[in-house]
Amino acid sequence: MIPAIVFALLLCITSSAPASHMTQEMLDHQARTGAPWSKGEVLTVMAKLYAVFENPLTIFKTLTSDEPYECRTGFNDPPDEPCDGQDGREDGNVGNDWLPTAAKFLRLGFHDCLKYKDVSGGCDGCLEFTNMFIRYNDKASGDKRNRARLDALAGDNNNLAFAADVLEKIYTTPSFPAIATPLKSSLQKTGKSRADLWALATLASTHYTMHQNNLACQGNGDDETGGRCGHIYHHDNPGHPCEIDMAFSMEFLTGRRDCPARDKPTDPRWYRSRPYETTRKEAGPNPHGNGKATANFFRDWFGMSRRETVAILGAHSLGSLHGVTNLFKYDWKRAQTHLLNNQYYRILAQKPSLMAACGDAPTHPKFTGGPSGSLAPTGWFVRPIRKCVSGGPFEWFHYYRRCPECLGNTNIETEGDGTFRSDYCCKQCATKKAADVDPKCFTKVTKDETAIPVDTGLYFDFQTGEGGIPLGCPGFGAGKFEWSVAAINSGDGRLVDYYTTEPKCDLQHLNDGPGSLEMHEVVELYANDQKAWVDDFIPALQKMLGNGYSDGELSLSFDLKGVACKRVGKYFCTHTDLAAVEVTELGEVLEEEEV
Repeated sequence: MIPAIVFALLLCITSSAPASHMTQEMLDHQARTGAPWSKGEVLTVMAKLYAVFENPLTIFKTLTSDEPYECRTGFNDPPDEPCDGQDGREDGNVGNDWLPTAAKFLRLGFHDCLKYKDVSGGCDGCLEFTNMFIRYNDKASGDKRNRARLDALAGDNNNLAFAADVLEKIYTTPSFPAIATPLKSSLQKTGKSRADLWALATLASTHYTMHQNNLACQGNGDDETGGRCGHIYHHDNPGHPCEIDMAFSMEFLTGRRDCPARDKPTDPRWYRSRPYETTRKEAGPNPHGNGKATANFFRDWFGMSRRETVAILGAHSLGSLHGVTNLFKYDWKRAQTHLLNNQYYRILAQKPSLMAACGDAPTHPKFTGGPSGSLAPTGWFVRPIRKCVSGGPFEWFHYYRRCPECLGNTNIETEGDGTFRSDYCCKQCATKKAADVDPKCFTKVTKDETAIPVDTGLYFDFQTGEGGIPLGCPGFGAGKFEWSVAAINSGDGRLVDYYTTEPKCDLQHLNDGPGSLEMHEVVELYANDQKAWVDDFIPALQKMLGNGYSDGELSLSFDLKGVACKRVGKYFCTHTDLAAVEVTELGEVLEEEEV
């Protein structure tokens, strides 16, 4: 008779698969799982990322000095002409849409964590390359509204390759970039996964841009974040502190798996090969999706609630829309694009505000609003950009009912009609109350501040039709005007109001069940309470970065709470729980302790 304890031990031994009996798939799975990171490695790579965020043009020039970044342009779909500057084509010179800004790495994190259409995958350090190097061109024929392109109804990874190239250089080269403290050995050689590095870059971009928000609140920062323009909350008085309390946990978990070699292309491409390219098709969101479609996408592919969906899209507070990349254009937040904060929600909720003017000269006004500097009422126009076969993309333009930009009584306005741009209007707005100002001088004007349907669908309830056209609200086709694909494609301004269509949509009432806030109420909550948004955004971000992994698969390597990065000679980062020494020294100390 075998004693029970011995039998249990034998059962345990025989039920464990020895390495020799592991399947190739099990071995491959194990080999692709990222190794743990030391605290020194995390802080060293954080310093490298900060160096990239603050020097994107230098980094771009460094990496493209020997191998130019690939580019295709033209009117065909997909564009297939070289970016050679000939016959009006794009010239392939560096554009803001290429630069490895902090916003680009936050976007990369989301796109990396998309699952594949067979519901497998998640955060795996790989990207599908459909439309990757496209720069849409409107110059060849001089016609900005060449409606030959397919409707933009599916997202892709266009223009993310360079940000991933930067991370690949950090992954393989301990000394890159030269302006940051080097690693003792490359992340690749020490068994780290690309997926974990990309996740850290996502967290670092969040950390950095919230810190930039705080610098701008303090009146510091560079020209973009705290210089001539300054922070809009110095003028808008949002009813909550301008600065974000950074005393929250931001956990960097490791153990993500890179996509397998069998998913990578083997046939030659017209662009150079990248080790992080996958041939598998990703399930991306529809940029024209309304609130229900967007909420369902995040529920089905990320397991997120309605509230988490509203929270995670606050990432659109950062960065810009690039027409050459995705046909949508301009900024979610004018002149505040480098600051991650809750202004995105204030714009969606149509909060009265000043408009960031930030003219070309230092003497020009930074902000403009209503008569005598009052806050301007705001709202939305919907415009068909008319670059696709169905008249889209359909973009929402944020208007301010405001006065013109003036230097004293001299009008320097660039928008609106002749009257609005006259000195007469400057005098009207400076000397009269709102009720007495000539309506032509105090009117609804847009200026390069926009949103896409997935944004406005969080707050407004509308439907979508052919080609992504928004429908179902009073104001679409108001009065004598029509609102249909056929009418829009006619090009007849007598049939369609192309510029000032103002929908009067119901609010978005979707919610997570009895007792929960409706989505429009969540937008209002975040608009009025920045801390409430941060408290929801960070967990939603971490949930996104765990997409494709079950509980317990990822392990905590480091909490970024308490990290501070700066440049003294080279960039380095420290942590409040550790001695305030440079990362090189810190890394050596930690490695000795861990041995």
